[in-house]
Amino acid sequence: ESGLASWIGGHLQPLAEVPPAVAVMLITAFLACFTEFASNTATIIIFLPVIAEMAIRVSVNPLYFMIPATVGCSYAFMLPVSTPPNSIAFASGHLMVKDMVKTGIVMNILGILSVSLAMNTWGIAMFNLSSYPEWAHAGNNSAVIPNIHFPSLKSINTTL
Repeated sequence: ESGLASWIGGHLQPLAEVPPAVAVMLITAFLACFTEFASNTATIIIFLPVIAEMAIRVSVNPLYFMIPATVGCSYAFMLPVSTPPNSIAFASGHLMVKDMVKTGIVMNILGILSVSLAMNTWGIAMFNLSSYPEWAHAGNNSAVIPNIHFPSLKSINTTL
């Protein structure tokens, strides 16, 4: 409601110059690195509206950027603070941080390449990403999520 996502998304216009397939890799890599230091859920809650706004500004189906970004937030493999399982493994005393980073960076790279390949092959067909959806038009001030019609809920929403 504050317009922050729109403002940040507008300042990410240089990504419009990058081919969308490369943008998917850059977004996923950035979020995979960011999620090493922050909660996976908090990271995606912060960045998903910004990514959606950026996709709308560059006239790309927002799901094309949002799906890999969401999956990329689960790539927290490198640091003990990334996830509780990493902390438990590190607490055993048999691993050092540099061991976790060496292995984690390889896993992050493989994950980024895998999600990029998936989105650019069967993801396009599966989610119909080659067309721009009507719910994502720039003039639409509603949420980025498609308007799913539930007659019983619509009457509740009109009273709010």
